[in-house]
Amino acid sequence: MNEQASYKHSMKLERRTASLYVQNTGCQQCPPDYGWGPGVRDHFLLHYVVSGRGVYECRDKRYELGGGDIFLIYPDTTIHYAADREDPWEYVWVGFSGLDAKGYVEQTDFTPEDPVLRGDSGGELRERMEAVYDSYGTSAWEGLEMTARLYSLLSCLVRTSQRQKQERSGALDCAQLAAEYIINHYEEPITVEGLAAYASVSHSSLYRRFIKRFQISPKRFLLEYRIQRACALLVESGCSIQEVSNSVGFEDPFYFSRAFKEVKGVSPRQYAARHRGGGEERLPE
Repeated sequence: MNEQASYKHSMKLERRTASLYVQNTGCQQCPPDYGWGPGVRDHFLLHYVVSGRGVYECRDKRYELGGGDIFLIYPDTTIHYAADREDPWEYVWVGFSGLDAKGYVEQTDFTPEDPVLRGDSGGELRERMEAVYDSYGTSAWEGLEMTARLYSLLSCLVRTSQRQKQERSGALDCAQLAAEYIINHYEEPITVEGLAAYASVSHSSLYRRFIKRFQISPKRFLLEYRIQRACALLVESGCSIQEVSNSVGFEDPFYFSRAFKEVKGVSPRQYAARHRGGGEERLPE
């Protein structure tokens, strides 16, 4: 970014039903005492202080900020910010909105009561904000690029959030972690040993927690979830038994057929015939 650049551009997008989008972006080397407000914005507005100093006032609090600090303006919140008289700041900003914007912000360390982050020591957030700014354009692909970089920026804020780390450490037990892994990766090779390693517990601990939480073992949970997904494919997709078997993580279609019958009481062929009008399968049971 050119450190001497002033305000370059702003883009207003009336996509009120979009999940997330960039509403405006820019950078500015402010003159002494230059400020904005008191006033309100109708979207989230993130500022990164590149250099210099300034103040941000929000909810009867005053924050003195310098290089590497970041402040967030919340929609419909009265704020005021201004550059220092002796060492006016330069900042880059990204304004964003969308149906999912509030939910993403709530996963970061920003709160309405404390809308400031101090000291981006590694410079990663600055790079991601400038990437949004640099990708500005009016073509379709540039709009997509800008949105992608906005997601990248927010993902960085969520990933580095201390609040999220604390919530993640206490929110999910090993059985829940393993179950979610199965649900998201059921079509891949999965072993109980691998699940235990993923959840950072022993095989026996995972087994006990699974029994307590789900009343079945991890191995049985995996089998029944795969069969559940197979049922949907047999009814809705028109796939052959072999195709369904491969799609839900069984390498051997004959083993899949035996496992399916053990869980559902009928073969895959019979289940498909009952639920989609008796179509012939291309592979024997």
